[in-house]
Amino acid sequence: MRDAFVIGSGQIGAGTIGRAALPVGIAADGSAKEIPVLVCHGAEDGPVLWINGATHGDEPEGAFSIFRLFDRLDPAEVSGTVVGVAAMNVPAFEAGKRGDPLDSFTYDMNRMYPGRADGYPSERAAWAHWIAMKDSCDLQIAVHSGGEHSYLAHMIFAADNPQSLELAAAMGARWDLVFRSGVGGNNPASKLAGLGKAGITVELGGNCRTLTSDFHAVADDLADGYLNVMQHYGMTHGTASYASEWRMGHQQALLAPSSGMWVGDEDVAFETEMPRGTPLGRIYDLYGAITGEVDAPEDGVVFGLRSRPSVLEGEWCCFYGIIDEVRTDLIPDRA
Repeated sequence: MRDAFVIGSGQIGAGTIGRAALPVGIAADGSAKEIPVLVCHGAEDGPVLWINGATHGDEPEGAFSIFRLFDRLDPAEVSGTVVGVAAMNVPAFEAGKRGDPLDSFTYDMNRMYPGRADGYPSERAAWAHWIAMKDSCDLQIAVHSGGEHSYLAHMIFAADNPQSLELAAAMGARWDLVFRSGVGGNNPASKLAGLGKAGITVELGGNCRTLTSDFHAVADDLADGYLNVMQHYGMTHGTASYASEWRMGHQQALLAPSSGMWVGDEDVAFETEMPRGTPLGRIYDLYGAITGEVDAPEDGVVFGLRSRPSVLEGEWCCFYGIIDEVRTDLIPDRA
């Protein structure tokens, strides 16, 4: 029998699913401030996969997709360990905001990770998470979405090392947009890649798709990707599937040329290549006049659109991807 998995306040035995908590500090009423953790500690040895949700508190897709994944896991059939952190930033999640509203100095945890032990409140929470994850984790998936203001389609930002690019490709056939991000930067995926490990950030969903069947569809889509990763790395039974090729490039945020009401073009298709000049949306003033238009700046793809109609001049309306290369060799043994 393999050893128990020790994390935070918990010890999860082999072949079981259990709970733990990462201690962050003490609240004013004396209660513990903690980050909740779910763990599936498989019966056999294998990689340790961390799935991190709600670095931004208005992005609940990570939490629900982790719950959906754990509903499908039989720890007796798992080789390795899956750690699910539904909400890295618990105060932000409780408030439904991008960051902790009570911590204006380090509001965005995804820009100051891993924080510091003696820092501002969000820095302390990030540090507690990092100390727990950095040595035990082999594969890390950080789950993001458009949150309260937008919808983001299937997109992966992979740290620029071979381990992370392979993990990105292991997400499955629907995830063929893979853009490089930095190594060693101030977010969980990049920081882990700085240790020579695999770290990716996946984007899917937004608050415009958190009602009934839409929310289930997004969560199950993500959970399918996690299972495909587990199959690829031999953590569970089944045969992984892959995209035939991966489109790689860089993103450009397209900004509103005027203030008013943003309305995306009804014919815009996510993830589908389109020519330069394709209409993406218009801005109306409150008299109904069109005051601005947003068009595709280059040949490329839309992977994110603003879903909140009210917009100010200079706010972003579209995340646009420009494809620089197409690769077929992100998984070494399939090159």
